Amino acid sequence: MSRWFSRSLHNFDRRLWVLFGGRMISATGFSIVMPFLSIFLYTQMGVPMTVVGMVFLGTAVAGAVGQIMGGEMADRLGRRPVMWVSMAFRGVIFLLLSIAIANFVDLIIVAALLMVSSLMGSLFEPASNAMVADLVEPSGRLEAYSLLRVGQNVGWTLGPLIGGILATFSYASLFVVTALTSLVAAFIIFKMVADPPSSAAPSDRFHLEGLLKLGENRVFLLFCLAFFLLSIVLGQLSSTFALFSEDVVGISLVELSYLYALNGVMVVFLQFPMARYFNRFKMSHVLCAGAVMYAVGYLIVGWASDIWMLALSMIVTTLGENTTSPSSINFVANISPEHERGRYMGVSGIFHTFGWSIGPLVGGLLYDSLVSQPILLWGSIAAIGFVSAGAYMWLGRLAPDSIDMVCGELAGAKS
Repeated sequence: MSRWFSRSLHNFDRRLWVLFGGRMISATGFSIVMPFLSIFLYTQMGVPMTVVGMVFLGTAVAGAVGQIMGGEMADRLGRRPVMWVSMAFRGVIFLLLSIAIANFVDLIIVAALLMVSSLMGSLFEPASNAMVADLVEPSGRLEAYSLLRVGQNVGWTLGPLIGGILATFSYASLFVVTALTSLVAAFIIFKMVADPPSSAAPSDRFHLEGLLKLGENRVFLLFCLAFFLLSIVLGQLSSTFALFSEDVVGISLVELSYLYALNGVMVVFLQFPMARYFNRFKMSHVLCAGAVMYAVGYLIVGWASDIWMLALSMIVTTLGENTTSPSSINFVANISPEHERGRYMGVSGIFHTFGWSIGPLVGGLLYDSLVSQPILLWGSIAAIGFVSAGAYMWLGRLAPDSIDMVCGELAGAKS
């Protein structure tokens, strides 16, 4: 992997490495807050868990709106201004949240600030993903998206460790540090990232019919539906899987943290070689394989009686995660016209956000009904993954090689 890293350092545009650093810093700051937010709302503010869940649902809806807004703005204003402005505003919102948390203000104010923060953060994603597609040739995009994902996962690994220390002093300090990391990321992007010459569309006017026209693209629509189903499945990792592991299997919270650490380590060390291996296959086949891995991984949980079976499940599902995450973004980059990349990234992001958001709800309903029948419980969740895999196989029948291959342009030339 070190040879790959060395070659990539010289082959990739410098701006991609700046985005890598910016994402790592931003993810570190955000993950400092998120694992402890629900704990603060429940234990310190006395908010019922049902209401806490509604707050998080509200932030998810705001994030979905931000995805489409970010995509449209990135196509019209350019990628760079959307990225740095969204991070800067998010930093300011986190500073306001630190003040609100320190003074135990009304929950409505806290919830509103969290929703604005989610909106600002979601503006960043489609602009960032579109810029990668602008900067990197089709043959290198899968590895480029993998690079950014590794940076983000390094941040998500470091953040909770820092947050656990800060939380012993005050919860408000979590938001202060997160605000600073967001502002640092904004400054880095502002100073060191320049837009590719053609990243903004010729027209700066938004037309709703242009957005609705995406629904006529059968290949893209089928991808979004498959992505939505898969997102429901991957949404189980931090909800149903965690609850089942502690409540039914009986592992401790420390042991559960080991399982999540295993996930992070596998992403950091396996994402690059897996991305390089997948370069030779059709994206629809790669996504289908990843969905099957997710399904099988969660099916294993139905037979789990100790941490070792749960670890096996985590290994298989993380392989599915490494397989599907960069490949999904790469497929959207291939299918989208240059001046509509932000729009395509934003719309696909909505399907992912809503799927991931209702995943815990779907898992919770199944858990309440089938917790006494673990195989049926996890078989039902796995079934959603298998349906997603079938949709990806169907996608492979519809999508031309010029879209479906990693090196889309080369495949199109050969066909």
